[in-house]
This record gives sequence, C-alpha cells and structure tokens, in this order.
Amino acid sequence: MPDNWANISSKRVGQLLLFVLLLIIGLRITSYFTLFPSSIGITRVVKILLRLVMTGGSIVLLYLLKYRKEGYEVQYQMALPLTFYCLYLFLGLLSVFWTTNLGFTLLQLVMTFESLVFVLVFYQVLGRYEQVYNAGESLFGWMVNRSVFVIGVIFIYGFFFIPETFSRGTHGGAVQRLGGFIINPNELGMLAVIGALTVFIEFLEKKSLIYNALAMIVCIAMLLLTQSRSSLGAFMLIGGIFVLMTNNYWVKVGSIVGAVFAIPIIVQTIILKQGDVEEVMSMTGRLPFWKDLITDGFTQSPILGFGFMSISPNTFSNKFDSIHAYAASMTHNTFVQVLINLGLVGALICLLQMVLTFYAIGVSENKKLKLLSLSMLIPLIINSTTEFGIFGESNYGILFYQFVIIFFTFQVMPMKQKITYR
Repeated sequence: MPDNWANISSKRVGQLLLFVLLLIIGLRITSYFTLFPSSIGITRVVKILLRLVMTGGSIVLLYLLKYRKEGYEVQYQMALPLTFYCLYLFLGLLSVFWTTNLGFTLLQLVMTFESLVFVLVFYQVLGRYEQVYNAGESLFGWMVNRSVFVIGVIFIYGFFFIPETFSRGTHGGAVQRLGGFIINPNELGMLAVIGALTVFIEFLEKKSLIYNALAMIVCIAMLLLTQSRSSLGAFMLIGGIFVLMTNNYWVKVGSIVGAVFAIPIIVQTIILKQGDVEEVMSMTGRLPFWKDLITDGFTQSPILGFGFMSISPNTFSNKFDSIHAYAASMTHNTFVQVLINLGLVGALICLLQMVLTFYAIGVSENKKLKLLSLSMLIPLIINSTTEFGIFGESNYGILFYQFVIIFFTFQVMPMKQKITYR
C-alpha cells in the first residue's frame, strides 16, 4: 500500500511539473508580445518581469530536480555550435567600444544573452523531467504545440471581437492582418507555422488525432489571418514534406486536391494583395532598402560594422535613412543585419555557426529531435530573410533557434549511461 501511494504521489508531482513547464514555455513566448500597445513603458516592464520570472522559475525548478532526483548528469555531445554562438555574442559585446547606438546595443545584448541563459536552464529542467517521468522521450514539440494552440485561440478570438487591438490595417485599410500592434503579423505567422509543424509530427506518430486536427485548424486560421506571404511559403513547404513522409494514400490525394483549389485563392488574396504585383516583386520595398544598406551603409564600416544591432552610421539616430526606400532601425533580413552591425567578421562567425548547427543535426542519431529541428529551421530561416530573424533584434525566433542549438549540444542522461558518437 505505501508503494502504491508513492506511485500516485509521484504521478501527481509529474503532472504538476509538466503543467508548470508548459506554462513557462507559453509565457516565455508571450513575453515577446506588446501586451499593452497603448503604453510602451508598461509593456517594457511586463516583458522584463515575465522573462526574468520565467528564467528564475526555471533555475528554481532545476535546483529542486537536482536535489530531489539525483543520478542524472549533463553529457555534452557537440560544443562547437554553441561555442560559435557565444563567439558571436562576444563580438557583439566588444562592439560597445565602436557602436553608434550604445544604449540600444547594450539592451539587445542583455536580452539575447538572457534568452540564452533561459534556454540553457530550461532545457536541463526539461531533460531531467523527461528522464524521470517520460522515459527519456522528448516533450519540447508537445509543449510548443499546446502553447501555440492556446495563443492562436486567443488571437483568433481577438481578431473578430476586439479588432482594434488584434488586427492591423494595411493597403489603405483594405487588408486587415492578425497581430495588430501586439506582434508583427509576419512574426505571428511564423509562430503559426511552428505550431503546425508540431501538429504534423504528432500526426505522423498518430497521437491525439482529434485534438491535433483542431490544433491544425487553429494554426491554419491564424496563418491565413496574418496574411504573411513568407510564413505561408514556409507552411506549404513543410506541409509538402510531411505529406510525402506519410504512408496514407488518401492524405496525399486530399492534399493535392486541396492545393489545386486553394492556391488560386491564396495567390489572389494573400500573395497579390489588392493586385499589387510591383509590391510583391520589390518584397514590399525591402529590395531597394537592402540595396541602399549595402551600398551606402556597409561600405562605411565593412569589417566590424556599426555595433551590435545598430545599422545607422549616425550616432544621433538609430534609423538608417534609405535614399530609395524607407527609414528603419532594422533591416528586415537577419543576414544583412549581421553584415551591417558586425561587418564581415560577424557575418563569417554567423555563417560558420549555422554550418556547424546543420552538421550537428546531420550527425545526430536522435531522429525525433532531428525532424523537429530541421522542420523548425524552415520557418525560422525563411522568416529571417524578411523580418527580425535568428540573428536580429530580440524576438522569439531567436529563442527557438537557441533551442535548436542546445538540442544537440548536451543531453541529460543517467550518470552511468554514456552517449555514443558516430
């Protein structure tokens, strides 16, 4: 009888801990939203507090798990991807000596570093939970799936019932995009794709089919309402890959038939918004902006750039004034962003870091994490060509990319069990 009570108690503790972990990852994603659009000051305070509480809570959980559940240790697999990412941050730290916008550089450095600390700690907590309560099976995708589902339901509800907060008018108000001033619609579209890919993975594993069908509907609705072209392209690419991976003949046929009917509508309503072909060809004015950044900005400081997340040569303004496009404080392309703010040195470090990340994924024997990571990189990299990106200003795209790096840097394992290397 005491043993049975011990098992029940352990099960309840595991369920409670899983709920707390799910809450932490959901609130962590939420901390990148502008929750109070009418007050920048309150928004900043809430963002800082949410992130610090989530990081601090993860540290407390890690301490408690180490104290209550001994016999597990961190075993390192491949340190180079994380090492080069830290080298990138170190170069950013050195750039405080030449940055044209010291305050913004320091702010972005602190937020990116804090995000990395959260990822390092949270993944250890999750790893210990998986070993103790889930037989070592990865739960990251499961948690992201549920978090995005809840966030998606809230945003879709807000779009129809609180449109002044949850929607943003473009093209003279003719197009309403989900996200409003809470989050950039393209960023929200990327989150919808990340949620959808976790649904695809659970479909392949034949888990919770009814729930995941509902979750897919929510993710697709959220994606379409954001009117995000880049995220739509990422979704179609990922969807095509997963359809090819399934053995269900009817799923393949249904997907082809659905695509035939859906693509003309999508092209007309989302890709060619209001029939503006020129807007699409210039990537909403981004191409002339990138041209000016490289020809007028990069050439002024090609080796070390203007400082971490600073793209303006003007010390009195954090915006780059483009001759042929608009003025902006970020490049809408993470690779151009690195080139401008950390020069050729920073661009080389980031390129090597990405190569090493792909190599670490390629040699990994963990098929589930490999599939999850490669799937996540598709929307992250596509989004990086049009928005903040994985090496841009602080956003949850950076958070997810840091998780991909950490997935293959270490694992929490029983002390006597050793990782086998290929």
